[in-house]
Amino acid sequence: MFLKYFKSVKNSFAKQGKLQICETDGIEELSDEESPTGGRRRLVVVKTLWRGCHNDVKAAFAREATWGAGLKHPQLARVLGLSLLEPPCAALDRGDAAPLPTILRQDRKLNYSSLIHICCQIAAGMKYLESFELVHRDLSARNVTVTEDLHVKVADYAMFCEEFVNDYHIMADGSRLPLRWMAWECLLMGMYSPASDVWSFGVTVWEVLTFCIAKPYEEMNDDQVVENASEWRSGGRGARVPAAPLPRCRRELYDLMHECWRREPMQRPRFHDLHRFLDRMTHGYKAPNHR
Repeated sequence: MFLKYFKSVKNSFAKQGKLQICETDGIEELSDEESPTGGRRRLVVVKTLWRGCHNDVKAAFAREATWGAGLKHPQLARVLGLSLLEPPCAALDRGDAAPLPTILRQDRKLNYSSLIHICCQIAAGMKYLESFELVHRDLSARNVTVTEDLHVKVADYAMFCEEFVNDYHIMADGSRLPLRWMAWECLLMGMYSPASDVWSFGVTVWEVLTFCIAKPYEEMNDDQVVENASEWRSGGRGARVPAAPLPRCRRELYDLMHECWRREPMQRPRFHDLHRFLDRMTHGYKAPNHR
């Protein structure tokens, strides 16, 4: 049932490059555990930069793809192939998964435990990145894929998808900025860290609990979002966070989001702590047999 969703991102284009869904004819790096059916054919995402891209774009692409190629975790989309020749491209595992927002918007019958289970898996993948002091920079529901049995992987190719173009502020040079998910220090000072990813994780949890039916700060335009970040920088007294999710959100989880949105990066929880908290909340969880 999930294959129908791939059509929405196949051959998607952005100013910096394009994204394609392709089928491989066997990848030795994928273990039997990752491909339990034993089949050789598998869907992958191929990111390709346009020829002549700015050198800063190429350097960022090479940096992220190179360290990604050395990572292996059940909750991370693996880099399966990489070429830095012109034009640079990278292949990431996609498997039988679909973008998390697509699934949440079309299947709003998932129970609360299933939503927390999804958040817990995202935290697990981010905990692994945090252990290497690696920064994602664009953590969001759109950069998460999910299978029919709710197995989650964190990816980083949503910026290349026209499906999610409205989630980004497009700069004069054509680059895209996920300002509604960014910590104030990223947006105003260009300071990225695992702590800024924690801020984005709080927004991602908010997205999951609202089934991705609205953008964060829906009541604000982009200029107002930047002004709100300035309020955070000046002390945070008049600064706002995303509106409270639906009443189904337990107080302890909304408190967790607020911990992620602390003004001082050093005061935000680590992903290690977030995963431990969510793992306790999902203790005894059993995935639905059929949705």
